[in-house]
Amino acid sequence: MCISIMNPVLLSKHSYLLFLLLLGVLNGFTCSFGFADTPSSDMPPLSLTPEEQQWIATHPVIRICPDPNYPPFEILTPDGEYEGISADLIRIIADMAGFTLEVVPCENWSQCIEKIKNREIDILGAVYISDLRTQYLSYSDPIYSSPLLIITRNTAPSDLTITDLYGKSVAVVDGYTSHLLLATQYPDIYTVVVPDVALGLEKVVFGSADAYVGDLATAAYHTEKLGFTNLQVSGVIAPSDTSFHNLAFGIRSDQPVLVSIINKGLRSLPESRKKAILTKWIPASLISPLINRQILIAAGIVIAFFCIIIIGFFVWNRSLRKAVAEKTRQLVDELDERKRILTELQQKNDELSAAYEQIAATEYELKRQYRQLIESQEELKEQERILRQVRFSIDQSHDMMMWLDKNGNIRDVSGSVLSALGYAREEYNSMNMSAIDPRFTIHAGFDLSGRDDIAPIRYETEFLTKEKTPIPVEVSLISYEYAEETMILLSARDIRERRMMEELKKKAFTQIDKNIEQFAILNDQIRNPLTILMIYAEEMDSPDGEKILEEILKIDTIVDKLDKGLLESDKVRAFLRRYYNHTEGDDFGR
Repeated sequence: MCISIMNPVLLSKHSYLLFLLLLGVLNGFTCSFGFADTPSSDMPPLSLTPEEQQWIATHPVIRICPDPNYPPFEILTPDGEYEGISADLIRIIADMAGFTLEVVPCENWSQCIEKIKNREIDILGAVYISDLRTQYLSYSDPIYSSPLLIITRNTAPSDLTITDLYGKSVAVVDGYTSHLLLATQYPDIYTVVVPDVALGLEKVVFGSADAYVGDLATAAYHTEKLGFTNLQVSGVIAPSDTSFHNLAFGIRSDQPVLVSIINKGLRSLPESRKKAILTKWIPASLISPLINRQILIAAGIVIAFFCIIIIGFFVWNRSLRKAVAEKTRQLVDELDERKRILTELQQKNDELSAAYEQIAATEYELKRQYRQLIESQEELKEQERILRQVRFSIDQSHDMMMWLDKNGNIRDVSGSVLSALGYAREEYNSMNMSAIDPRFTIHAGFDLSGRDDIAPIRYETEFLTKEKTPIPVEVSLISYEYAEETMILLSARDIRERRMMEELKKKAFTQIDKNIEQFAILNDQIRNPLTILMIYAEEMDSPDGEKILEEILKIDTIVDKLDKGLLESDKVRAFLRRYYNHTEGDDFGR
């Protein structure tokens, strides 16, 4: 196979020119001699310890869960075939060690992580070496070295560092080391978690993310495959631990013997075999060029070969000029079309960015309205609690409360109305106040008040119960406005007991008057004969006369006391009349 050239948008201008020169030499060299193909010779079996042999005997099948979309390291084809750098390496190691490989497919990398955490699989195909997963994962020797790169649109600066991403949105694949690194060590960076590399790069292309963090090989593969033309490598994330740049097999932390077996297999592979596998899957532009004596000799041969071709091209130049011109025209047209498409994409990107900002503003406004709604609900709950207390107090009151409209129709009643009049609450919904108080009229109320409203009006009337029993009541009417409607609050108090007490007072006062008059008559009736007896006793000149006179004086003293009591009774009667006339009216005692 021939080595392809990576899309230059991921490299700087000077780096790309250098790679282009070397790749021209290497491409011709590998295409001519076929060094890029994977050698097909079988490898000898591994030299395993008795413990390792016993372990394989008890674990003949090793389960591997590949990332379904992590080219060129791991790929699951539509037919379910496991391909890529990791697939080639682990199959060779399986043949050398003598175990069977079972591929456990998953929809995404996060599911693979969960399976190895739950000990449902034994190996992950390609994972960065770091201390972020040591609680459930061990690592083999490195199979590939590639730093984590900061990939942005080509309008961004080309010398970014990790601190330049603070406050920016950075796309990372869910569960990848880049995701764990930014989430645990760089909380000031806003991570946009995506299910795969292609979607992460797409978010950068269309502006919904400021950057993507990942390795160069996978990013270049998707960039070239999807035809993205506005991306570039703008920086490198360089942790203090250089092993962080290395990809390796991830192995269950509770299987140290399997780690030893995998490492023996990797160390037994010749470098030429490893390079052949890498060359098969990774464009040569992604592998650090090795300039040595063999390459220089091959370059000389290729240059000589190219010189011969150039002479042939010169001979055939005239005949091919027309074809070249036509091809140039087609390329120019294609370039113009690409520019047009790029312009349209940029316009769409601007529109999407504007829409995103509008959505963000709308989201903020919705959150603000939601907070206001929560506050309003709390206020309504408090008002409802207060209204319940007020309604409970009204229902427990002895006074009858009714709410009427301006036509006298009953809208609602308190609990005391139900018990006093005997109607069910539902019956009041179709009743007018005149059914309870035949003398009730709204207009009469207006006439009595002499005003445009009916507050306050107080009068006495009689309510009829459901059994048509009259109940004397004292009524108070108050009008108010509610929901742009005039309403009337009617408060009625049962005055049967009060009237009964008034009747009792009248009877008591009448009896007092009668008693006072009888006392006055009796006093006169006693004094008249007593005066005559006193005259007779004075004319008698004897001890009996004096004794009679003495007794008459005693009787006279008693009569004087009765006179004083009569005067006091007159004062009490006058006081009661004044008090009653002041508080109850002129009818008391009449």
